[in-house]
Amino acid sequence: MSEQAFASANVLLRQSSNDLGSFRDREYDLVLSTLSWEKRVTAAFEVLNRGIDELHVLRFSNATNPGANERKDEQLRLLTKFANSCTPIELDSSTSFSANVQKIDEFLQARVVSKKRPLRVLCDITCIPKSYLLLLIGLGFRKNYFARMDCLYAEGKYPLSKQHEASASLANSTGSITSEGVWESLPIPFFESESTIPNHRDVLVTLGGEVGLTLPFIEKYEPRRLGLVMISESEVQTPDKLPKSEQYALSELQGEPNVERVNLPLSDVIGTVKYSIDFCRRSSADTITGLAIGSKTHALALGIAALSQPRMEVICRIPTRYTTLDVEANGSVVGFEIEDRFEPNAYLS
Repeated sequence: MSEQAFASANVLLRQSSNDLGSFRDREYDLVLSTLSWEKRVTAAFEVLNRGIDELHVLRFSNATNPGANERKDEQLRLLTKFANSCTPIELDSSTSFSANVQKIDEFLQARVVSKKRPLRVLCDITCIPKSYLLLLIGLGFRKNYFARMDCLYAEGKYPLSKQHEASASLANSTGSITSEGVWESLPIPFFESESTIPNHRDVLVTLGGEVGLTLPFIEKYEPRRLGLVMISESEVQTPDKLPKSEQYALSELQGEPNVERVNLPLSDVIGTVKYSIDFCRRSSADTITGLAIGSKTHALALGIAALSQPRMEVICRIPTRYTTLDVEANGSVVGFEIEDRFEPNAYLS
């Protein structure tokens, strides 16, 4: 994939792979990452291969999981080889969203006040929960905290055998491959629809590998029209390889009235933004609900699309807790640049 660019509202989006040169040469006011239990937490910085003065890392509390805390301590040590200093931003559990919103907002606001201008930010989005990725976009471009937000994403290996084992073990429980407990809806701040009580609602879903739990989550919104964005490289493209329960859920989902499906590559944020905006423009509904269920890259696209669509809201699912599924990097790192087209500091090196 060569570099592509797309302008939407006040932001310009570029995406590229195989060449992260602009990310190596640019000066940043803030470099962010997230501690996780996944092996790929350092993969993007390994490929980027540049010096970083100060790296800030979001660290979500894991009070009930000492093993996860030990893994994060180790990752913090591993990340120090990429930066002169590595500073944790201590947060509550990732499911304690409201409390963490205030902490992240205060942290970013203090940085903006210190710099006396919007920030140039580099963010490794590989291991950040989708709700917090969208929060950063909202804070950055709705509250004018960011002049630009460059994102790195290290793609992962998701062996079908492991997913099927997880699906089988969770078939009779309220759990999934990456989460446990009932999914609750989490409206993302700064991405609310201008219509608070819509008469009609269309729903656009970015889907991952948890179709069974996604089906009832979608149905509660009673969509008049349903758009499904599926990952071109994912196992949903070969349904016969899915567990029977997932095959049934996928069949039910695609059998919904007024459903349309599009397959887009994991790394094609621009294509997903364009489709999302087109879906909104073709909708006569008061509200278009974007459900960010699948990949982080497609969630990123929903957020960028929503910046220009006043009828669009973005919703994430929030489980009781996340499972400690380890994901290894597959060696591919993609880059995305989101810049404020009207902010001069976006273009300064």
